[in-house]
Amino acid sequence: MNLRKTLIVGTLALAVSTKLVAQNEEKEPPKETKQKSSFVIAPAVASSPGFGNGFGAVGLYFFKPNAQDEISPPSTITAVGMYSDTDSYFAGTFGRFHLKEDHWRLIAGVPSGRVNSSLDLNGPENARFENNFIAVFLEAQRKIFGNWFGGIRFISIDQSYRAKNDAGSQYLDFYDVQDTHNGKVSGVISYDSRDNQRYPESGTYGEGVLTYAPDNWSESGEYYVAEVSAASFFKIINDQIFALQFKGITVPDDAPYFERPTLGSRGDLRGYTPGEYVGDHMVLLQLEYRMRFTQRYGGVVFGGGAGLWDDTFTSDDLYWNYGAGIRIRLQEENRVNFRIDYAIGENDQDGWYVSVSEAF
Repeated sequence: MNLRKTLIVGTLALAVSTKLVAQNEEKEPPKETKQKSSFVIAPAVASSPGFGNGFGAVGLYFFKPNAQDEISPPSTITAVGMYSDTDSYFAGTFGRFHLKEDHWRLIAGVPSGRVNSSLDLNGPENARFENNFIAVFLEAQRKIFGNWFGGIRFISIDQSYRAKNDAGSQYLDFYDVQDTHNGKVSGVISYDSRDNQRYPESGTYGEGVLTYAPDNWSESGEYYVAEVSAASFFKIINDQIFALQFKGITVPDDAPYFERPTLGSRGDLRGYTPGEYVGDHMVLLQLEYRMRFTQRYGGVVFGGGAGLWDDTFTSDDLYWNYGAGIRIRLQEENRVNFRIDYAIGENDQDGWYVSVSEAF
């Protein structure tokens, strides 16, 4: 990572975000007259070991499909687009809908992008390759009772890869990485007692997902993925939150490359470059201590550990991380934060992470 570039991008984002916050606060009506919908626009600054340093924009629209529904959390439509200094890009549109007093939860999205990876595998040169993808997903969950939900998820995804040097070709050959189109279906069960979905101060969110890719849907052949996760949030004093996350995932050894767990992906153990540590099975535990210094500014310290292995687990399959970050509140009503984190892992691994969502 180019630290100087990252700091410049982060500082610019900080200045722009602070200005946007001020504008939002100036225009915010009194609480008793707040409308049922609101819109937030912010710089989509990406900084991570896998994607590089990127800049773009993100828009979030919060609304109530039924103005008379006082139980459902706000529904959200998100549009994001960004480009990075590694000639990578990401664009997507996503919707999360809470209907019928939160008895139905629907999620839909169309993400696409290109990621140019440069992996340090202790060889004479980094393994460099390009990954292009586009996906469509749809999920529907129905309240079963209390805070329990159950439903189904469909995903269709196209993946293509191109090696950019000999080390990249060897890496793709080692993991048998192929261009592929995959369709898959998942059964989902979840538990949600959080007081807020973007920045919880209390409650728990847990999810179990069993994914199956039928042979006639998947060019990679028949396979499954099993994943469980849980995150709990505890308010200590004032605006100080303790957050704890557990996650476990397992895939068969013949599952396609993009399904295999890797450190540093999707917020899993920040500080590691996705693709440098890959396995068939992973368990991880992450802890965060979140603080708000003022109504607008806050911070976080975090740490965690993960086990990532193929067939037999040993002490060499354990990995650790720690780090700290700052938070800027873009909108108080929906607890929208601008996040800048710096994480350190083992073996000289580190990385910056910038987004408008928490790691978990």
